[in-house]
Amino acid sequence: MGLNGTDVAKNASDMILTDDNFVTIVGAVRHGRTIYDNIRKAIHFLIATNIGEIVTIFMGLLLGISSPLLAIQLLWINLVTDSFPAIALGLEPEDKNVMNKKPKDARKGIFADGLWGKIIVEGTMLGILTLLVFSFGSKYYGLEVARTMTFITLGLAEMVHSFNIRSEESIFKAGLFKNKYLCLAFLAGLIMQVRNSVCTKHKRYIQSSSFKHYAMAICSRSFNYANCNYRTSKEIK
Repeated sequence: MGLNGTDVAKNASDMILTDDNFVTIVGAVRHGRTIYDNIRKAIHFLIATNIGEIVTIFMGLLLGISSPLLAIQLLWINLVTDSFPAIALGLEPEDKNVMNKKPKDARKGIFADGLWGKIIVEGTMLGILTLLVFSFGSKYYGLEVARTMTFITLGLAEMVHSFNIRSEESIFKAGLFKNKYLCLAFLAGLIMQVRNSVCTKHKRYIQSSSFKHYAMAICSRSFNYANCNYRTSKEIK
């Protein structure tokens, strides 16, 4: 006990309750589990999205096609559509069922319980979708437009995918707007992505094409979004 305990007892103890209230232990466990889960979510998101980018670039090189993304576009995705949602996931509110979960084995790493498998599958899905959009754009619209479609698709895909990582349940069941920071991060990223394709000055810097090809990216994103929700629902069942 921190208030009434002796100095000898404090020195010999593994944990000291500064308010002499055992309920504090429950609160500490709850906060600790929330922090641990949020760290896993942020790492899950960052690695999965980066694998998607690697698959996009590396597979493009293996297939002998032009680079789907320019260096400045890849840098933008890493700085904006990766960073903001990852920070927001670290601020995810406490799950109402957090105390119903089994205790974590201290010997297990942060990637235990199949997290690596999920990361690889999701990252590969993002990369393949982006390559399909690039191939479609190259065939029908040319290289510059194809890169713009790839840039927009990958950026939007990563931002929407951050909502899938919030919970093992469907995002609608978990609460689409429960994490206000993630909603703000998504809105800010979306506005900046649109601005890069509308504003002439920004289009020149990011080397993107016209705004009308956002429609193609939105359709592609909708397909990926449906697949992610189907996969999540299937895992729960």
